[in-house]
Amino acid sequence: NKLIPITTRNTLIEAFRMITSNFKYLDIDQNRSANNEAEVILVTSSIKGEGKTLIATNLANVLSNSDNKVILLGSDLRNPQLHKFFNRDKSESGISDMIYKNDKDYTKYLISNDNNVNFDVLLSGAIPPNPTELLSSNSYKNLIKELKKIYDYVIIDSAPCLLVSDTFEISSLADKTLYVVRANFSEQ
Repeated sequence: NKLIPITTRNTLIEAFRMITSNFKYLDIDQNRSANNEAEVILVTSSIKGEGKTLIATNLANVLSNSDNKVILLGSDLRNPQLHKFFNRDKSESGISDMIYKNDKDYTKYLISNDNNVNFDVLLSGAIPPNPTELLSSNSYKNLIKELKKIYDYVIIDSAPCLLVSDTFEISSLADKTLYVVRANFSEQ
């Protein structure tokens, strides 16, 4: 559970670079330049433990190191793990708190990366009793719309989609979905 230094020359970082290179073949850069808004990439998996947060975090890191302004959203409100990558407390305020309070100023909840000015993070926040309702709210949709105007990429770290409906609620907000499977872990 860590953010891999981009200067590291290893197989994992190269894999992330290959993913970002292959985005060109999915028309991501073309779509962004056509409407001048960020591409929204949803990262999900079937069950917990497949590595979606690791993938989302390091994908955001690689994209931001190519002079793209990137924000990573902790949208797994049931079992947030994003805080571990940034040495933060699990209960630190974030998306759930913002929506619950109807606070439209997301900047109060941002975590800026000291090592990379192009990479911001918005944690999940306190675990709510009604995550599906919060994610399907107009407040969440408006947050995504706002972020698309400011950033080049919005990366959403979501809940596993076989266990709960949360990811299906927000999937329509994404331009692309990255579905993570883990060797010798994910069921066939």
